[in-house]
Amino acid sequence: MIFFVFISVFIAAGIFTALYNLFYAPVIRPLNFTGQNKCVSVLIPVRNETLNIEHCLHSVTLQNYQNIEIIVLDDMSEDDTYSKAFEYSKKDNRIKVIKGKSAPSGWKGKSWACMQLSHNCNGSYLLFIDADVCLSASAVGSALSEAENSNTDLLSVFPEQVMKSFGEKITVQILNWLMISFLPVKKVFSSPNPKFAAANGQFMFFKRSAYLKSGGHALVSDKIVEDIEFSRILKKNNYKVKLMLSKNIVSCRMYLSLNESINGFTKNYFPGSSMHPVFFILTLLITAFAYLSPLALVFFNHIYIYLILIILIQNIIVSYLSTQNIVLNLILFPFQIIMMVYIGFRSLILLNSGKVYWKNRKL
Repeated sequence: MIFFVFISVFIAAGIFTALYNLFYAPVIRPLNFTGQNKCVSVLIPVRNETLNIEHCLHSVTLQNYQNIEIIVLDDMSEDDTYSKAFEYSKKDNRIKVIKGKSAPSGWKGKSWACMQLSHNCNGSYLLFIDADVCLSASAVGSALSEAENSNTDLLSVFPEQVMKSFGEKITVQILNWLMISFLPVKKVFSSPNPKFAAANGQFMFFKRSAYLKSGGHALVSDKIVEDIEFSRILKKNNYKVKLMLSKNIVSCRMYLSLNESINGFTKNYFPGSSMHPVFFILTLLITAFAYLSPLALVFFNHIYIYLILIILIQNIIVSYLSTQNIVLNLILFPFQIIMMVYIGFRSLILLNSGKVYWKNRKL
């Protein structure tokens, strides 16, 4: 019975957080910002993004909010990303494509690329997006309206994650599950506690004055997971940070295969947790054990059926809020948890041994 109670308490934390998010998580809606007087700089750091850059730029140029400038910084790509972006820029005079410089000592690639972008723009607001992001026509106007109405210094939107292959569906969905199950999203804005800090680097909408005054990406120059760390630092310094979920506003296909998903999450998982290695390992193992053991123990004691039902409800909520296939996620959930443990250990081991590479760069 003690064992049952222990697992129940852990699972209860997940379902209560998921329920809280179901009713209270802020979701960005299509809004039209009245007037076009404030320029928004859409800033896109790219490296080896030949498959994505044209699609991304196309979505940005179709914005209802027209007072935008679009700046692409090619971070020393090894493919034809620069030439594709430059050719596309001829279709819209709001697009400017620049070549990035080598990162100084102590800087990670993305933070340095973003810092260079901030030095080459003029907007009252700065919107950093990744090249694999696709914006709906109302995205910029909606973000501007939300930021103005809530007087937010950093508005980050968690995109709908597009998953097509089996490998993506057993890895990328883990990101949705962890956030919705263990982060009360509304608290990122409503609570001053920096423990409730989160952001997604795929969509970071800054008030220019706050970005410059805080120090910009120099604050996170050496961080692999710069988005979460940025939000923590801003909250500690009394800036307003807001995280919102997306439905039909911002989407992103992060990775194209199982191998790419594993490598991508390996670089982010352990550093993004900000945990001591021992606590990180314990959290991984306890989470996996709490959510997988009832599937086996129910054959020995029927009381575990109640925990399985709670887990199912939690996954239904997560799938609904992340706009994913509910039935498929219920079936794949055990595999997703197994992949979570595998990627977690891989992230810890490879990062501590200095063997993590991303886009042909050592991290």
